[in-house]
Amino acid sequence: MKVLLVGGSGMVGSFISPYLLNKDFELKILDIKKPKLDIEWIKGSIDDPYAISQSLKDIDAFIWLAMQSPQGGSNTKQDLKTIRENYITNCLGLHTFLWVAQEKGISKGIYTSSMSVHYRERKYFPTESMPLDTPSVYGLSK
Repeated sequence: MKVLLVGGSGMVGSFISPYLLNKDFELKILDIKKPKLDIEWIKGSIDDPYAISQSLKDIDAFIWLAMQSPQGGSNTKQDLKTIRENYITNCLGLHTFLWVAQEKGISKGIYTSSMSVHYRERKYFPTESMPLDTPSVYGLSK
């Protein structure tokens, strides 16, 4: 199975790529940064429908790893630039990618998020189904 790692040159992509390669997955990466490993790479942004379309050629599934400006789950110090950057990447970028993927007939994918969708000052996290209650723009947009 050939899998596209969207934002795969980042920290999480760098961690999971060796594992996936060891499990005999073929990988391709869509990212603005070159990956550390020797993996097929499409240089492009998730806000560019052409780059997305090129990266989806011969792909069976995708893993969404892209993100912008991670913040702790209790960070409320934000400015308009940070808010806009997070929403452009984490919302508009994802929507654009899914729209192009649907057009290309790609129906298998994994979306990765972060525990930053939860308020981090909480002392106890009983389940993953607890409320998404972060005050940070990063968590809100994920």
